[in-house]
Amino acid sequence: MRRIVHAVFTLWLAFGAAFALAGELQPFTGASLPAIQKQFAGRPFILTLWSLTCHHCAKELQMLGRLVRSDRNLPLVIVSTDTPAEAPEIRAALKRFGLDRLDTWVFADAVPERLRYSIDPAWRGELPRSYLFDAAHRREAHSGMLGEAQIKAWLKRQRAGE
Repeated sequence: MRRIVHAVFTLWLAFGAAFALAGELQPFTGASLPAIQKQFAGRPFILTLWSLTCHHCAKELQMLGRLVRSDRNLPLVIVSTDTPAEAPEIRAALKRFGLDRLDTWVFADAVPERLRYSIDPAWRGELPRSYLFDAAHRREAHSGMLGEAQIKAWLKRQRAGE
């Protein structure tokens, strides 16, 4: 009986943790990108990085919000390069753009350069920054705003198996 109670409690914790992460800001560390890639094993995804202080980021998030509303299966991971202390403002911005129910992360290292390097050694911090990962997780890096047509064309190629 004790084993059954322990097993049920363990499952409850596991499911609780999974549901708690949906729509919550997760700390982005040096180990986060490999974990995200594992989550999307064999599937393409878009990793987009933004900041509260980036005007162009807000425009891109607005466009991504429109895409998410039209495609609930959009494989999008959002990472804020702000700090965990700015979580209320980050959550408010994501909600405003309709992105508050996606995988969302916030830089959680006192030295953001380490996190940028862990994502891409060639990235110098310009925002917005996006990475289009194909199913084999080869990536295309983009600095500046991605266009809606560009994302739709990329998604079409990925879904066609290119």
